[in-house]
Amino acid sequence: MIALRRFRSLQFPFTQFAGTPEECLRSLSSSASVIQKSDDMPLQMENPYKQPQKGCILCNITVDFKNVQLLSQFISPHSGRIYGRHITGLCAKKQREISKAVKKAHSMVAGFKVDLFSLACAVR
Repeated sequence: MIALRRFRSLQFPFTQFAGTPEECLRSLSSSASVIQKSDDMPLQMENPYKQPQKGCILCNITVDFKNVQLLSQFISPHSGRIYGRHITGLCAKKQREISKAVKKAHSMVAGFKVDLFSLACAVR
């Protein structure tokens, strides 16, 4: 019985203003158009939290096997291995070019090879 009384008390405010559903919708839509002004609209702007896109540092440079100074930056001085993409930050195309140039430089350029024997002696 108490629940029924509460339901009727809740129902009263809605029945007081309500007409047909179409009238309610018309009143809501007309009041919404009055409230909306051009001054209240949000401004279009860039995302201030967007980080600048990281680019490949070698995309503007031609990779050549004779450029030993450039190639030596992508090789570990301790093991002589070529650093991976996650370390160098290169795109896939330039990483492939670096790998090919390093392998070609190992076979062609005499001063580019890492002396693994002296490294092994230094570790002992």
